[in-house]
Amino acid sequence: MRPYKIFTVCLLGISTLSTLITQAETVQSGGSTTVFQEGPNAFAMPLANISRINRRAHVVGNSFFNKNWVFSPSSTTARDGLGPLFHARSCSGCHVRDGRGAPEKGDKVSVGLLFRLHFPGSKQGDPNLGVQLAVNAAPGIEPEGRVEITYEPVREKLNDQASITLRRPNYTLHAKTIYGRPHPQTLLSPRLAPPLVGLGLLEAVEKDTILALADPDDENRDGISGRASYALNPETQQTELGRFGWKAGQPNLRLQAAVAFWRDIGITSSIHPKEDFTPAQAKILNPSTSGAPEIDDAKLNRVVTYLRTLAPPAQRTPSAEKIIMGGELFARAGCAKCHTPILKTGPYAPLDELKNQLIRPYTDLLLHDMGEALSDGIDKPGISGREWRTPPLWGIGLTETVNGNAFYLHDGRARSLEEAIMWHGGEGLAAKQAYANFPRESQQLLLQFLNSL
Repeated sequence: MRPYKIFTVCLLGISTLSTLITQAETVQSGGSTTVFQEGPNAFAMPLANISRINRRAHVVGNSFFNKNWVFSPSSTTARDGLGPLFHARSCSGCHVRDGRGAPEKGDKVSVGLLFRLHFPGSKQGDPNLGVQLAVNAAPGIEPEGRVEITYEPVREKLNDQASITLRRPNYTLHAKTIYGRPHPQTLLSPRLAPPLVGLGLLEAVEKDTILALADPDDENRDGISGRASYALNPETQQTELGRFGWKAGQPNLRLQAAVAFWRDIGITSSIHPKEDFTPAQAKILNPSTSGAPEIDDAKLNRVVTYLRTLAPPAQRTPSAEKIIMGGELFARAGCAKCHTPILKTGPYAPLDELKNQLIRPYTDLLLHDMGEALSDGIDKPGISGREWRTPPLWGIGLTETVNGNAFYLHDGRARSLEEAIMWHGGEGLAAKQAYANFPRESQQLLLQFLNSL
């Protein structure tokens, strides 16, 4: 039986959840780290309680996060090493204003959407193209290729009076042949760049708190079987609880940042000291064997501090009657069973500012089966293609304000929060059906609640 925890709000009653929501004026989304910002920079603010020393590290990390990296050799040695195969030139190229990516820019696929490659039975991705598609390359070098997206309409009933048209994406890989053709069985897994607010707080949630929310065998028979993800930490060589990434594949922010530098920008580090090339690519690109990392630990740690100190924005008008009613409907539909409203960070954290904070991220950091329609088709040991980590919802109502557009789910197929709800399947199917069966007025109240977060 899943242990009862005071912060496991998915087990609390609706009236209790309503009371907790109305207390948001005194207990904000990130506790004392919460910022009150509603403009385009709402996701780019440092923790409200940040120390002077960590503020300086935040500013330096922000510089390395936002500035474009350049090709080697360069006179700008602090920022050289880009590529030679890469997805984007900077972290902010995907996470615009520290927010969410977009699947398209005009009629082209945006760098806010990247593609993982998987060859069944292999841990190394496609035999010739590797684990992640590089859509850009240094001058004189061919990128790996590009992806074309087309959409087909899908009709879903909202209730007896209304319906909604969703869009199902289809992907076509147009690969360069210089490195060899991709294997015909290679699968594509799209990954939209997620918003970065509150990551340090999620890292500071204790392992036992997350595991207390898990119920992999659904012993309480509520239809929800959240499961913990585990991943190898290459620095400790230990298997650890995963909590970051769409599949919860990274145990901490240092590893998350290092793998993003490596695969997204082509920047090596002490964690990933060799270029991410397949044997076929290595013969053509002749990688350096010096072993010197292109980003040293001091710079990498500044970027990690930057990520840890990005504050979640406060919920807007939390005590408004319609927002409270929408929160009650959120709980009644069963959304809070996965999007756990309240967690608490532990007494041990990389930064003092993150310790012992009562937070409202609306995630359990667990993997859930979201149904066949959202599957990427890639089954790996311990995780199925249908499983995705519950994304946090704090700040979600500011997405369009920050990014100028609004796309949701792991591949950006949903153009609104309502579309995102209506794509839920698997463990989320009951919540989707509950929402669809609500009167339109109730549906709008629930959406208003989400947009207040």
